[in-house]
Amino acid sequence: MEQGRISTNLFDELRSLIQHWDRLSFLFSGVQTLHELGTNWSSYFISAMPIEMTYLNPNEAKELLLNPDPEFTLEYDTGIVDQILTLTRCHPYLLQLLGWVLVQLANTTHTQIVTPTLLQSAIPEAYINGIGYFTNVWEQFTGTSPTEVTAGQQQLLALAQGQHPHPTDEAAEKSLLRMLRYHIIEKIDNQYKFEVPLIERWVREKSN
Repeated sequence: MEQGRISTNLFDELRSLIQHWDRLSFLFSGVQTLHELGTNWSSYFISAMPIEMTYLNPNEAKELLLNPDPEFTLEYDTGIVDQILTLTRCHPYLLQLLGWVLVQLANTTHTQIVTPTLLQSAIPEAYINGIGYFTNVWEQFTGTSPTEVTAGQQQLLALAQGQHPHPTDEAAEKSLLRMLRYHIIEKIDNQYKFEVPLIERWVREKSN
């Protein structure tokens, strides 16, 4: 639409379907809210109900790791499942990414048990296989302009090194709010921290 390849007639058509076709339901799925996408989206689909999807609960996450398929036979050493839940904070994509890498490594090494050693080997492999996600966090979730992105990246690097971010200008403040909004960081007792340890480790390794 920004390129002029389609017109707002598409929004008229979709809104008409939503309002008049009771047997049709629409689901818009994405990182940004309709409001963040722009006035066309938010005004045309004002009746849409936003539902934020964040983390699985621990029981759901364990079920995904232990029973992803009826024929799944991989077992986990004592405490490994809890370590994975902590590393990923039950983030759906990261949980499945790490689980998939563990299966691949287990097949390669001809083992049926996930050990601490296998888990540690899986983490750098997960960073490689999930590079698109981590790059998106680094380049898109840190800001909406080059200045904000740079400020956000600097704050993440500082945070990963144990320093407390202190935004000194508008770009840094906006970046910080954006990263809070997208659950990259959180604020607890007036201190910022990464929400997901696996992302924190990726940023820390990037800073070395």
